[in-house]
Amino acid sequence: MATARRLVVTGATGKQGGALISALLSKPSQPFEIYALTRNKTSKGAQALARKPNVHVIEGDFKDPGAIFKQVENPWGFFSVTMPMSAVKEEKDGKAMTSAAIEAGVEHIVFTATERGGQTKSDTEPTNVPHFISKFNIEKDIVVRAAQSKQGTTWTFLRPVAFMENLSNDFLGKGFVAMWRLNGDDRKLQLIGTKDIGKVAAEAFLNADTDEYRNKAISLAGDEISPREAATMFKEVTGQEIPSTYSFVGSMLRWMLWQHLGIMFNWFASNGFGADVKALRQRYPFLQDFKTWVAEESAWKKQ
Repeated sequence: MATARRLVVTGATGKQGGALISALLSKPSQPFEIYALTRNKTSKGAQALARKPNVHVIEGDFKDPGAIFKQVENPWGFFSVTMPMSAVKEEKDGKAMTSAAIEAGVEHIVFTATERGGQTKSDTEPTNVPHFISKFNIEKDIVVRAAQSKQGTTWTFLRPVAFMENLSNDFLGKGFVAMWRLNGDDRKLQLIGTKDIGKVAAEAFLNADTDEYRNKAISLAGDEISPREAATMFKEVTGQEIPSTYSFVGSMLRWMLWQHLGIMFNWFASNGFGADVKALRQRYPFLQDFKTWVAEESAWKKQ
C-alpha cells in the first residue's frame, strides 16, 4: 500500500483551512495524512480537529516556520493562508513559510491569494490595495522558489474574490454592507463562500499532477450581485432586512481603516474583480450563489 501523502494545512481552525480539511474528509477515499497547524493545541477547535480521522494537530507560529515543518516528516503538500492585518507582516510571513516548506521537501503548494481584475491583470498587476500587493508578491516568490527547488515543487494559486462571510451578524457585518452601498446600490461585487474555496483547494491537491492545477492560478467567485440585489435575496430567504448601519458609519470605517478597507472599497468601485462567474459555475457546480449561501451557510441559515 502506498504511503499517504502528508499535507500541512495553515489556518486549520479558521474558515479556509477548516473548509479544506472538511472537503478532504468528505471524500470516500483521500490519500492524505493531514497536519493541521494551530497556535494552540488545547483550543476547542484544535481538539475537535484532533478527533477526526487522519488529522494530526501540530502547534506552531509563523515567527518560526522551520519549527513547524520539523514536526512533519517528509511533507508532500502545503496549504498556505496568510493574515492580511498588516501587509508588510503578511508578505514577510508568507515568504518565510514558503521557504521553510520548500526546504522541508514540499512538492506542491496551494496558496490562497486574491483576485485582482481577471486572469491577465491578476497575473501582472498587484493593484494599489496593500493586502492585494502582499499576496501578489508572495505568489511571485513561490514561483521563483519552486522553480529553484531540488524536488521540482509545483503550485496552485487560488484567487478568491470578496468573502460572503463578510456579511456577518455583528457590527462588522453591518459595516461591510454600509461600505458596499457607498459604491452605489447597483454597483455589483463578486462574492465567494469560504466553504467553496476549501472544496477547490481539495481538488487542487487531489489533482496536483494534472495540467488543470499544476502551476496554474484560478480565480474563484460564486456570484456577482449589487447591494440592492443582495438585500432583495436576503429578505426573500430570511424575511428580514439585510443587516446594515448608517452610511456615515460606513464612511467613517472606510476612513479610519483606510489601509485595510478604504483603498479596497475604492478599488471595488473603480476597477473590481474580473472572475468569469459563469464559467466557474460550470466547472464547479457546487459553487454557491449568494441566495444559497444565506439559506444554507450564513448566520441566518434555515435550521
